[in-house]
Amino acid sequence: MNVEKISSLHDDALVPKATGHLGEYKNYPERFDPDEKSVITRLEQFGLKISDIEELFDKKVGELTWEEYTAVMAEVIKGQYDVIVASVFDQYMFPSPESPEEKERTEKMLKLIGQFEGMEAKFGVNLVRRKEDFKDHGNLVLGLEAGAHLIKSVGDVRLLADKGVRLFGLQYGKDNNIAGANGLTDFGREIVKYFLDNNLIIDLAHSGAKTRQDVCVLAKNKGKGYLISYTHGSSEEDIIDSWRGKIGERALTQEEIREFIKMGGMIGLGVSEPFLSSTKKVAERIDKIAQLENGINHVAIGTDFGGVAPEWLNEIKSPRDFGILAEILSRDFGIKDEDINKVIRNNVKHWIKNAID
Repeated sequence: MNVEKISSLHDDALVPKATGHLGEYKNYPERFDPDEKSVITRLEQFGLKISDIEELFDKKVGELTWEEYTAVMAEVIKGQYDVIVASVFDQYMFPSPESPEEKERTEKMLKLIGQFEGMEAKFGVNLVRRKEDFKDHGNLVLGLEAGAHLIKSVGDVRLLADKGVRLFGLQYGKDNNIAGANGLTDFGREIVKYFLDNNLIIDLAHSGAKTRQDVCVLAKNKGKGYLISYTHGSSEEDIIDSWRGKIGERALTQEEIREFIKMGGMIGLGVSEPFLSSTKKVAERIDKIAQLENGINHVAIGTDFGGVAPEWLNEIKSPRDFGILAEILSRDFGIKDEDINKVIRNNVKHWIKNAID
């Protein structure tokens, strides 16, 4: 099967170099070094040849301006993606020698959103804010990954939504005023109800098990289960051996997978370690989900390109490699091309369009 374009529920298209302190990447300094290595890693994961970029701009990639970098990334999105959900985050969420006030952190997060807006205004990427915004391909949807701790009021949510954020993560490895080890706080329940009432998608990829449970109960009670996503990760059984016990509560149980499908949510599978050890393992999980009633319509991919340590990559190293997954799904599991195309491309668009209405 020829894979023309892909869709992904989670990618890190614009990662600031200032997040070099990111704990789990302490042995992966090239991702965030202030020299060109961090840029090389991101561009290569989006399927670009460094030599081509340097020839185009007549400079080293480490010397690219933000406008030049976003111009390149815009062409990647338009050329290789049907839909890409790009992560927005507070770059100071992680342990850092810098610790600015929350106002400054929020301003920098909004500046990151502004860079995505610049992709739309200057380079023609289609930033999706509502159902009717979707085009044939090159659609960019914004998802808040590590920034919920900065939400202190409904007004904060409204500001981010007005800027175009359509998926909202609730946690990122730590307790905050929305959710913690005991699940949603009272304020968190208020915020989740606001998300549901305003057709804003909730991403549970980094939330603990109790938070996922609390959110799903609220969503089902409101008949809004179709607004629940798990953008990138795997099931508990998929985690590679060396990371068992390190992943916390990130992975889904089989019961949660069935519940997500039943209530109309969307599950995004990672395509690299530590979630799945090989592309064959990704295919095996897709096949198992496809065997569940309506499962094939509620599984997609969340590649995390731009945010994957190079040593974690398997056969799929960029959007260009999804023919490998398609071939395995067809040859080894007998999955029809139509259903393969749903998982790799179409499910994300159809689901988000229906969710945000």
